[in-house]
Amino acid sequence: MSHDTLSPALPESTHGTRLLEGAWNPLGLVALGAFPALAGVLRLASFGGATRLPDDARFADQPLPLALHIVSALTFSMLGALQLWPGLRAHRPRVHRALGRLLVPAGALTAVSGLLTMAVYAAAPTAGPVIHTMRIASALALLASLALGTRAIVRKDLATHRAWMTRAYAFGIAPGVQALFLAPLAFGLGIDTEATFTIGMALGWAVSLGVAERSILVAARHRAPSGDATSGDVTTRSVSTETTTMNAIVYDRYGGPDELYVTRVPRPTPKGDQVLVRVEASAVNAADRRLLRADPFLVRFASGLLRPTMRVLGADVAGVIEAIGPDVRARRVGERVFGDTSVTGMGAFAELVTLRERSVAPIPEGLTAQEAASLPLASQTALQAVRDRAKVHEGMRVLVWGAGGGVGTSLVQIAKAYGAHVTAVCGPKSLELVRSLGADEVIDHTTDLAIHEDALAPASFDVVFAVNGDRPLARSLELVRRGGLYLMIGGSSRQIFEALLFGSFHAWRSGKRVEALTLDPERVAADLAEIRALVARRALRPIVDRVMPMTEAADAIRLLEAGHVRGKIVLDARALGDASAT
Repeated sequence: MSHDTLSPALPESTHGTRLLEGAWNPLGLVALGAFPALAGVLRLASFGGATRLPDDARFADQPLPLALHIVSALTFSMLGALQLWPGLRAHRPRVHRALGRLLVPAGALTAVSGLLTMAVYAAAPTAGPVIHTMRIASALALLASLALGTRAIVRKDLATHRAWMTRAYAFGIAPGVQALFLAPLAFGLGIDTEATFTIGMALGWAVSLGVAERSILVAARHRAPSGDATSGDVTTRSVSTETTTMNAIVYDRYGGPDELYVTRVPRPTPKGDQVLVRVEASAVNAADRRLLRADPFLVRFASGLLRPTMRVLGADVAGVIEAIGPDVRARRVGERVFGDTSVTGMGAFAELVTLRERSVAPIPEGLTAQEAASLPLASQTALQAVRDRAKVHEGMRVLVWGAGGGVGTSLVQIAKAYGAHVTAVCGPKSLELVRSLGADEVIDHTTDLAIHEDALAPASFDVVFAVNGDRPLARSLELVRRGGLYLMIGGSSRQIFEALLFGSFHAWRSGKRVEALTLDPERVAADLAEIRALVARRALRPIVDRVMPMTEAADAIRLLEAGHVRGKIVLDARALGDASAT
């Protein structure tokens, strides 16, 4: 679970703030969530006392399901509230991240225990079929939101992840909001009527979900490449104050590459710890295709149900810093940098884009902007897979399945740099390329794999990296040694759900670890620094399939979808400023 579960990105320049900064919001949410839980605690306490509460008979014989639901609901409410504590995130990031990882299991336990109470206990006199149906729907909606949030983080789609976790928290805290409506309703309609509880539940849901959707919309607008060009807290270089718009590749409706076109959009303005970069080059990633096509469909719930709110694609960027926000300390105007916008909301298919200071670093010496633009997202993904998740070291045997693309070519090089023996599986057009990157053995996946039985012998690898593949999990696990790791990086929907649903079972049965890679955005600055070091000692080189004008972004995505790319397709932004807007 990402530490960014519910809260939006905060500036790094919060060292002067105190831990208690912004504590009133989470405290209020904790109180709201604790309100209905307190009633349950009082009921549990009454079972052993002389004073009995009304309706105790339904619960007294089997108090355990009720106790489980009360504890899990209160835990979920508190964990979600703490994710919205700015001071905790700024000053205790590890604690914040650890608590965020507990949110999904706590929420799932809340929903399941709620369903269990409905199955175990007799219905209350005021709980007719409408209320019963509403409670079941609420529990299932909470489970679905948690599942979709988990799926999004597996796909490294942090914006969608945050959106679904925000909705899940809204369902979890809705009983507290409902309780606020029940008092005035009981005064007007009577406390023992089904209408009172039905209306109270409906109003609680409406308010909770309305606030959640509003916060998601505000976050999406914050990520979009737009801004107030008249803001005073910006340092600029040779930028006309009369220029308030720029050219960008945008899309107004979901669909294929034909939806992309050049138009004028508001020029972004850096705020806080942001830098404004004049884009010289970007690169195409699978994330661009997913957002463009709204594939899977649930992408729409984070980026716009009917039309996209995040209109400009592009995660990788290389260019020149043209302006900085007031809290920027290490970067300067005029500096040539490369970086990753995926954490803060894309936007690199444009003349200008804003990024947080930590998300950029100086372009490695000797690289062009086009070469540098091919590195950030793919190399950062590979680095965290090799260094952090697999902990690759000298002598380990590693298999890279899907070694010909941007992430795959980076995996081969970085695993070799960490001392591993690397076996790579790729398409026939990438064989020589991957071999030139240092892979010890290279296998064509279109051939009969049985002829490679020695290289692909069962239990012969410490780590298997599965990159955007569709190979069945059970077959891949056969190649992993007992105690080894199968790490999924991207992949088809079927493969992702198989890992989520059955990965624990496979791991328990086989004694092997089954994990899916999620990027840690807190490491982006350290990752970019290590990428620069790897390039400097020639352990990592950019693999650019071709360079295309950014105005041909649609054709670049078509090539990516067709699978005809070795390494990365880079988009040159220099001609974008002269393009005719439509």
